[in-house]
Amino acid sequence: MSPTSPITLRAGDSEIIACRFGAHLLSWRHRGQEQLWLSSNADLGGQHPIRGGVPLCFPWFGGAKGGPSHGFARTSLWELTSNDASSGRLQFELSDSPQTRALWPHRFHARMEIQCDTQGLQLELTIENRDNRPWSFTGALHSYFACEDVTQVLLPELTSRPFHDKLSGQEAHFDAGALPIPIDAVVPGLDRVQLDNRIIRNQGNDATVIWNPGQQGAAAMPDITPGHWRHFLCIESAVARSPVTLAPGQRHRLAQRVLPASHEGGH
Repeated sequence: MSPTSPITLRAGDSEIIACRFGAHLLSWRHRGQEQLWLSSNADLGGQHPIRGGVPLCFPWFGGAKGGPSHGFARTSLWELTSNDASSGRLQFELSDSPQTRALWPHRFHARMEIQCDTQGLQLELTIENRDNRPWSFTGALHSYFACEDVTQVLLPELTSRPFHDKLSGQEAHFDAGALPIPIDAVVPGLDRVQLDNRIIRNQGNDATVIWNPGQQGAAAMPDITPGHWRHFLCIESAVARSPVTLAPGQRHRLAQRVLPASHEGGH
């Protein structure tokens, strides 16, 4: 079986498709509508990161000297430990190995839970320190949400909110109106965003990251079909401002809950 062989689970009005490579959620259809964006040029060979869906960033977010961008979790082969149609839940697990310790010399255990139900989607990445000394990490649920045209997206929660602009390296504030594209914004203190008819709630994060490379940035990415950058917006639950430090045996949970706007407040 290929590392990217699809694992499909249906529950109520939802269907999710994931794979063991990166514990990667490839698709989430709710009431017949695809909610995530997956590039038609995504590399599904099980060797390189998959463009779209929900990549996992761990044990670091962004670049790291001598290591792969966004860490090794998204290119590791995770173990499928639960496939439960009755609860609509997939669970994947990953522990340290000689290969991971060559890149990041710490012992850990990670669990990724993906659950769909009649109301929406729940993503939970739980990180546990299994070493005999503290260590620190950053990371993200790097969710690519499908949209009609990212240049027309309005996110009212962002108006006048401060953010760190990774493109300029400066601190800035959002204006009212459509998002500036390209965008790579680290937004502190934001745990709720409404994108079209979806409510996105983040937990365990210190920031929400909003990202789209725009036309010029996407042109340098061969796994994005020309013009298709318009059809997604990444809204990420991230530990991106300050690392989380875990003592031996301690855990941290990074989560994202997505609900139709009409069902906000449901569980």
